[in-house]
Formats: sequence, structure tokens, C-alpha cells
Amino acid sequence: MSDTIESGDKVEVQWKGTKFSGMFISKDEKVTVIKLQNGYNLSLENSSIGSISLLSKFVQRKFSEEKVTGEGKRVFVLGTGGTIASYVDYETGAVKPAETPQEMLHAQPDLAKIASIGTEIILNILSEDMQKADWINIAKKVYERISERDGVVITHGTDVLSFTSSALSFLIENPKAPIVFTASQRSPDRPSSDAFFNLKGAVRVAQSDVGQVCVVMHSSTSDDALDIHSGVRLRKMHSSRRDAFKSINSEPIGRVDRDLRIQWRKYEKINEKPMKLYDKLSEKVGLLYFYPGLSEELFEKFAQVNDGLILAGTGLGHITNRFASRVKEYTSQGKIIGMTTQCLYGAVDLEVYTTGRNLLEAGVIPLHDMLPEVAYTKLSFLLGNFDVDTARNLLDKNLRGEISERRTE
Repeated sequence: MSDTIESGDKVEVQWKGTKFSGMFISKDEKVTVIKLQNGYNLSLENSSIGSISLLSKFVQRKFSEEKVTGEGKRVFVLGTGGTIASYVDYETGAVKPAETPQEMLHAQPDLAKIASIGTEIILNILSEDMQKADWINIAKKVYERISERDGVVITHGTDVLSFTSSALSFLIENPKAPIVFTASQRSPDRPSSDAFFNLKGAVRVAQSDVGQVCVVMHSSTSDDALDIHSGVRLRKMHSSRRDAFKSINSEPIGRVDRDLRIQWRKYEKINEKPMKLYDKLSEKVGLLYFYPGLSEELFEKFAQVNDGLILAGTGLGHITNRFASRVKEYTSQGKIIGMTTQCLYGAVDLEVYTTGRNLLEAGVIPLHDMLPEVAYTKLSFLLGNFDVDTARNLLDKNLRGEISERRTE
């Protein structure tokens, strides 16, 4: 290999009688790595390589510092990290997180064709590293930008997206512009990436009259449409598929077709009520999934450190009867326990079986068909901003569409 070949250069490799062309990434004692045009990295044994030829030198991209205005209504894109806010670093061949607004716009150049775009990177973390303080900071930034822009799009990692969208739903009351989350399951260097369509669809939804927090993601494995989910009704249901997100116990509130046209179902429109920002979340709220064999000692320790507890029970909302006395002791101290179901579809009903009736008597609050993560963010919101009695009274009330008014199951 010529010493003049460096990372990012385009090369042609002769390997076992086959030619491969791509971007040179690295070479060590055993293998040479190039990135093929389809986005995948190829590792080739050095001992089997006949030759490596330089096709063209890498030219460092310079990101413009000019503001991209574009056409259409104004939308502010806030980056918090995740696959969707990444781009291919042609110096290394790696997928690199966008660290500046210019890099984010470089990753999604078509956005300026459909909206007047502003961008800001407010976080650059993996979604599983999100803390409640991050949710508050995102809410504050969204609240600030809504007063300047017609809509806000938040790019986010997929893994805990439903927690963040739920938290923002409670922290911002009566938003005066659309608040739209989006993400991607596959990185932008892959031909099957969902990043580009998802973000364009989210920007289009951010130009609408929707007055609630929502999430825009692929509706199927194809690139034919995107679903618009309520921020308090969705769940990531698959680890890798592009249509991983589904609305639970409800339909999506709308759909975006390939031409970025929106077909709405039932959704909340921007209203005349004053918008309000809440800037507190209680750190002393826990989410515990019951399982057979859960020890009384572990349950007690978990309960002791929290002022509020969301249980994801089995079936209609059950945990072992062995814990009933501990639950009653916990609620008698003024602490709150809410019950959800691990089943996801369907609702809690504590009046059917003896176990449920015992839990009701012990002070457990049944939370209908609210998702466990939504109940967790809701109780964190309530205990962070209201007194305990108010929080207890509001926990099973429908504040943001998190509880179905009527189920079809």
C-alpha cells in the first residue's frame, strides 16, 4: 500500500481476484478496513490483498457558518443525541454525532426545502443516559424556542424516547406550537436508514396546528408512511425494525405519506389556554416490575427510598399477597403507589380478584390503561410540582390523554 493513502481516501482493493472500491479507513498488522458505498465496513486480510490503488484523495468538508433559512414556516430543530443526529465522518468512515448546528444541517440538507430551519445542539448523549434534569432542560429550551418559532422538533435516541416524550407532555401544558420528537433506528450511512424520512416528516408535522407533544416514526418497514403518535401513548416494540414504535391502547393521531402530506385522526389542536412550563420533577419516584420470587426485602428497600412508587403488575394489576401489609404500611405514611399492568394492552382492574381488592384496601391507585413509563413520569411530575394530596388526586385523572376515555378491546 502506498504511504500516501490516508483515512478517507477513495481506494480500489484487489483481494483474491475480486475488486472492491470504497473509502479507506484503517490498516493494522492483520486486516485492512474500507467502507463500501452501501455504508458497510469490509475487513480484508492483508495476506490476501494483491494491491491497493488510490482513486482520489479525501477533501475535508468545511461546514458553512451561514444560517440556513429555507422556505416555509419556521421550525427549530433541537439535537439531544441519538443515531438520527449523526452523519458520516469521511476522515474515519465512522458515524459521528453532530456537535454543531452546521453539522446537523449537513446531515439533513433537504430540511431547508420544506421549512425555515434553525438548529441547536442542547445535549449529545445516548438516550439511555438521560436523567430527569435533562428532561427539565429540554422542556425549558422547547418553551423558550416556541415563543420564537412556529414549531419545535427534538431529535432523540430511540431507547428511552417514550419516557422523554411523556415527561415533556406533562412539563409543558397547552403548547402554543407543535412539539415533535423523532429518532432513527438505523444510522444515516446505511441505505436502509430511516433518519432522513423521519426528520423531514417531523418538520412537516411541526408546521401544523397540533397542540400536543407527539412522536413521528416509520409506520412500516417500507418508506411509504410515518405514524404520528401521542407522546403519552407509544412504546418501542422492537429492538431494530424501522417501525419499532406503536401506539398502545389507541391509534396514532395521524399519518404522514411519502409526499409529506398529513392525514389527521383525533388529535389536540393548539388552543387559547395559556401555555405553562413546569420545571420540577421528583427524584424520589420509582418504577418496579413485579416478578415471581421478588423478595420482600428488595420491595421494602425500593419503597423506603421513594415517596412515590409505580408498580407494573401482572394481568389486571396484581402482585403477591405477601406484600399487602407492606403496601398498606407504605401508603399509611402518606406515600403514593400506582398500579399499571405489564400486559400493555388492556387496563388495570383491581375489583375482579381478591388480590386486587386487597391492594385497593391497602391504598393502591389503579391507573387504568396508562403505560408504566408514562405513569412513572407523571408521578414524578406531580410530586415535583404539587403537594402530596393533590398529586394523589390527579394521578388517575386524564391530564394529557394518557388514559383512554373509551377502549375498543
